[in-house]
Amino acid sequence: MNRLLLFWSRIRQDKALLLLCLLLAFFAWQGIRRDIGFEVTVSNIAVDVNVPAGWAVWEKSAARVNILFRGSREQIRYLNNEQLRVVIPVPAPERGKEMVVRLSEKLLKNPSGAKVVRFSPSEIVVKLDQESELLLPVKAATEGALPAGLEVERVICSPASVRVSGARQVLEAMENIPTEPVDLKNRQATFKESVPIAPLMAGRMHVEPDWVSVEVVLQSHSQSRIFQAIPVRVLAAPGERRGIDVQPLTVDVTVHGQEQRIEQLLASDLFAYVNCTELVESTGYDLPVVVNLPAGLQLVKTEPSIVRVFVGNTR
Repeated sequence: MNRLLLFWSRIRQDKALLLLCLLLAFFAWQGIRRDIGFEVTVSNIAVDVNVPAGWAVWEKSAARVNILFRGSREQIRYLNNEQLRVVIPVPAPERGKEMVVRLSEKLLKNPSGAKVVRFSPSEIVVKLDQESELLLPVKAATEGALPAGLEVERVICSPASVRVSGARQVLEAMENIPTEPVDLKNRQATFKESVPIAPLMAGRMHVEPDWVSVEVVLQSHSQSRIFQAIPVRVLAAPGERRGIDVQPLTVDVTVHGQEQRIEQLLASDLFAYVNCTELVESTGYDLPVVVNLPAGLQLVKTEPSIVRVFVGNTR
């Protein structure tokens, strides 16, 4: 006790020694802090469930986690989610049983010396099922709007089906398997491209092949329209002097084509006629009505399609 008092008495008397001790303590603490005092959060670290053969993940409450690390500048400088991975071992699985796994540093594959401060979330719920395999049809997903006047006629995937393996309960609930979205924006014509299968819930299933060819066949918006009372004209041979009468004098014409062109089409753009250039006898004839349409439009029907033509005597 006397020695301790004597030591402090000497320190109080020697202020320079006291200041030196404080400075040494300060620099020692700064050195320790420099070595272990840096913290950084690494996001989106994958979570894998290590199951025995014949088993698959049915449900997993989180596919990725965030982890707060502490360490020296060198230890945390190169930390990233590609080199880190959480692996949950399940040596003795039970079908359908929920397992609540508390995350800890021992489950983390971490090549650096940085220490884990905390996980977010701190625990993961896992449920397993027996593994199964199915051949499922591929359904191409699309996004974006086509230019005005175009629509998707059909989408063709090649191969049309892929082999999917995973938890039996998951596969039994699936009717198809989607691709990542195909962008339709600014497409002007039918196109084909390679597209990956959409990412499935991590760790739940495996797809083979995981890329498919998708062909999107485009067509113009089209519609039909009826033009009523289109006059039936007579096409006669040059110099024809006989009287030619047509009954009925008008017909109804149904036209099909691109929506915009149909909307802009006028009745005067249609030319309906009967060809009388080769009629020799002055009598009655049943002749088909011919309709000339602007290019790109399709004649659906003419009502009536046959008219009665009366050829009289020379005038």
